Amino acid sequence: MPETTAGTTLKQNRALDVTIDFWVLILLIGLVSSKALLAIGMGGFAVTALYAYLKNRPTTDSPLGPFLFPMLIFAVTLWSGVHSDNTGVWLDFIAKKSPFLILPLAFYAVRDNMQEKYLTHLAIFVIVTSLISLAVLTNYLMNFDAINIDLSKGKALNTPIDHTEFSIFVAYAAIVSLFLYLEPQHRILKVGSKSTFLLLSIFLTLFIHILAVRSGLIVYYLSMGLLLGYHFWRQKKYKLLVGLLAGLILLPTIAINVVPSLKKKVGYMRWDLKQYSEGKGSSYSDSERLYSLKAGWEIFKQQPVLGTGIGDLKDECQAIYQRDLGRTLEHYPHNQYLFVLAGMGVLGFLLYAVSLFGPLVFFRGTYTPYFLGLILVVLLSGLVENTVERTYSIGFYLFFALSSYCQMAGVWAQRK
Repeated sequence: MPETTAGTTLKQNRALDVTIDFWVLILLIGLVSSKALLAIGMGGFAVTALYAYLKNRPTTDSPLGPFLFPMLIFAVTLWSGVHSDNTGVWLDFIAKKSPFLILPLAFYAVRDNMQEKYLTHLAIFVIVTSLISLAVLTNYLMNFDAINIDLSKGKALNTPIDHTEFSIFVAYAAIVSLFLYLEPQHRILKVGSKSTFLLLSIFLTLFIHILAVRSGLIVYYLSMGLLLGYHFWRQKKYKLLVGLLAGLILLPTIAINVVPSLKKKVGYMRWDLKQYSEGKGSSYSDSERLYSLKAGWEIFKQQPVLGTGIGDLKDECQAIYQRDLGRTLEHYPHNQYLFVLAGMGVLGFLLYAVSLFGPLVFFRGTYTPYFLGLILVVLLSGLVENTVERTYSIGFYLFFALSSYCQMAGVWAQRK
């Protein structure tokens, strides 16, 4: 009888593991293709994870504290509603930030499972992103002339999700794929794993230039350069380090002159900035970004401690656009840090910083290149985007940050 009970429990645990794997797959596909799939994946994962915790609690003695840091972002968003008059917008932000409250507990609940499959999930993300990128590239080549004309007018390649977020995810996938190749202990596939991930990294590197989204390119070059530079320096491969520096200078220079889509985009950017300098850029994308930064800075200076309140931030921006441009723009400040400073003030900014950097302090000495790459991608993209305020990016950051916490918590427990 005990053997039967043990066998039944084992089957139930395997079924739960398979169910968790299924929701993770849906989540990762949704990240680069569909907001609905992303929401379904996150919800299914959270419910299954909490049920699994009640059925069979993890055996790893892992700290809960680091998993609570992301909750600060939800807390500060909730708190900012106290002095927001526009409660409708504030409630929208509360709903959008709810994963920061729910997913940390879900990941902690199944931390053993997520630690064991950490690299597998990274590999799946690389493969899914590569397949979606291949589809985008195919569409571009099939409509080459028409899309290049659109690019010269400031438009972007057709992507299944927002092109800026997609480009940032491609940058991270290229980084992850290369380090799955470089790190010798990381064997995902039994046959040909090293060559597979090297080829995928090369493909994604070429593709991100064809995609021609400046945010993604900036994030790619700075993050890849810093991570590879540290990798080669640590291994004392100084000749490769010099080659890396040369490549970081030559590759973008060549790409701007050779890749048609990137050449068109750079040409449009120069024209747009010229319009802005002449005071005629209120209807063009780059100029609108610059106006949004000016508005954000002005709002922050007016209310530096608590900010205007997250619910009222857009209304305040609209008032400044109307005053200065004679029209409204549908833009929050195009900078994560300025967004937080304007909407939540210095106090909110400090809580955001604690949320992002707290786990770095706690898990020091256990970092993987994938975690460091994620932090670099998020911090750098925040200079040009509202990374932690957008649905896909929230899912992206939380999944890979919390997965990394699970992996590092396992290392931490072993050292303890």
